[in-house]
Amino acid sequence: MELPNLGHSGLGTICLSTIFFIFVYIISTIIYLLTLHPLASYPGPVWTRASRIPFWIACLTGDQVLWMHSLHTKYGPWKAIHGHEKGGRELPKAREWFVEPANGIYGINSAPAHEHHRRFRKLFAPAFSERALKSNEPVLRKHVDLLVRKLGEVANAGRPVDMVRMFQFTTFDFMGDLTFGLPLGLLQGLKYSPWVEAVFDSIKVTPVAQIIQYYPWLHSLFKRLEPRFVKDMKYNHFKHSADRVDLRLERGPAEKPDIWSMVLAAKGDQQLSLEEMYCHADVFMLAGSETSGSTLSGLTYHLLSNPEKLEILKNQIHSLFKHEDEITLQSTAGIEYLNACIQEALRLYPPVPVGVPRVVTEAGLTIRGQWVASGTRVSVHHYATYRSPLNFADPDTFAPERWLSGGGDSLAPYYENDRRESCQPFAYGPRDCLGRNLAMHEMRYVMARVLFNFDLKLRPESDCNIVGASNQAV
Repeated sequence: MELPNLGHSGLGTICLSTIFFIFVYIISTIIYLLTLHPLASYPGPVWTRASRIPFWIACLTGDQVLWMHSLHTKYGPWKAIHGHEKGGRELPKAREWFVEPANGIYGINSAPAHEHHRRFRKLFAPAFSERALKSNEPVLRKHVDLLVRKLGEVANAGRPVDMVRMFQFTTFDFMGDLTFGLPLGLLQGLKYSPWVEAVFDSIKVTPVAQIIQYYPWLHSLFKRLEPRFVKDMKYNHFKHSADRVDLRLERGPAEKPDIWSMVLAAKGDQQLSLEEMYCHADVFMLAGSETSGSTLSGLTYHLLSNPEKLEILKNQIHSLFKHEDEITLQSTAGIEYLNACIQEALRLYPPVPVGVPRVVTEAGLTIRGQWVASGTRVSVHHYATYRSPLNFADPDTFAPERWLSGGGDSLAPYYENDRRESCQPFAYGPRDCLGRNLAMHEMRYVMARVLFNFDLKLRPESDCNIVGASNQAV
């Protein structure tokens, strides 16, 4: 069979027709999005209503947090539901937001199915009870003892110290010990292990993975053409977590309780498969480490940038404790000003500053009196919410007084109309952070020990906006 010879003019006509139809499709899609789409009535810049591209650009360039804050400031508050109505179900988390696990198993933080999340939560909840945390206090004390000793060595040598790294070393070592009875040795060597460095690198490329996973066609194409180095990076990261699980399983019952003790003691339907164990090893090491270390870094920066607040806190700590061994999880839990400082740091410098998107279910949802169609991603953006003047007076000011119960401080009444309930750094609803008590105990204890032993000062090169600050102090 002989194919017809279209010639140059025929091919040109086909190309022009294709370009024309593509152009018409794009223009008609934009017109639909701006006029007839269910979300067209929501306020916002024209280009963000016409395309998701501006959002992805902000994510890739690292400007998403401040960009979203500027939109909230200009166009008013947006609200989504993270809890659930009586008799209803929570909105599921958007799967594309979480990097697909190497073994395809999603853990407690990202499990799309409600029943899986409930099973995981029921299993791990006892490990984060007050009783369990109290039993693990010696583990935390051991690592903070080492932190204090290492800081003392640097101070005696008259050298500056990067407190971000020191806090991250401490929290990663503690979480490794608490989870598997085996610290990472970061504080001892004063450097990140290759695995921890890989964790931080993976956080930086997360927006790329989110874009790929959001579009099914792009995800499918990437799976076929995925570069070898990306496969190796994912495999090596997964293998590190899996190896720690295997080592823990080989040791059997622990001499001292750890989180995996709960896993091994589970019976019946609560038991985890080996693949689920591998997945949660990665979840706990990241969620319980980097977030607490980041909050301690932000708190330190704001205290050193506000010497009068720092002095109040130090005076309280030194008035309550005459000897360092008096500082415990229990004795620091009731220090109101310390709690207020941590809460204010979580407001100004939330470890998860963005909004984790939820997906509107098939029934649709009414938000702020407007209908939102099925499949729409909705979220509460933490940074924008906490920095909004609609929620907090002087929202960019570090003011622990806004969290005090009242009395004693002349500034407190100024903040009495703050919408404190809007600050939910540990999330809200059925999927709020299971490790909240652990994180608060850990941060109170670490900060009390550090301020009891050292006079910290901010170095000139760290005296900048908190976003991107290096936070070096001596």
